[in-house]
Amino acid sequence: MAAFGARHHDNALTSPAASAAAGQIGLLGGVGRQVSCATKLGLEGMVKGMAIECGPLGIRVNTLCPTFAHTPLIEETLTNPDRLAWIEEKVRLGRIGEVEDIMGAVLYLASDASARVTGSSLRMDRGWKAD
Repeated sequence: MAAFGARHHDNALTSPAASAAAGQIGLLGGVGRQVSCATKLGLEGMVKGMAIECGPLGIRVNTLCPTFAHTPLIEETLTNPDRLAWIEEKVRLGRIGEVEDIMGAVLYLASDASARVTGSSLRMDRGWKAD
């Protein structure tokens, strides 16, 4: 899944940006998630390379790395009491996220507010790595 955005002003592109959702699992690893970890970490590397290539053209490229959010894809994980307890132990903000929680970060990376941000990962892990 990738989200792409650019800001327009008077019909002119003023701040082209691309953001890919990589997910935090690629940065952390996880039991039974090796393929997911590998693909998300690969996306991280690709985005860093794109930031180097696209930077001189004024195009910013970044990744969003959210932690678990309620989606059909993780429903089976959330119904497993052991895995749910593990997730809840790591999430410092007291609840598993919703997809809508990610929208503010998407808007930030697509806007001129992030004009000096490229080749970066915006970790949205609800405090997972706070310790």
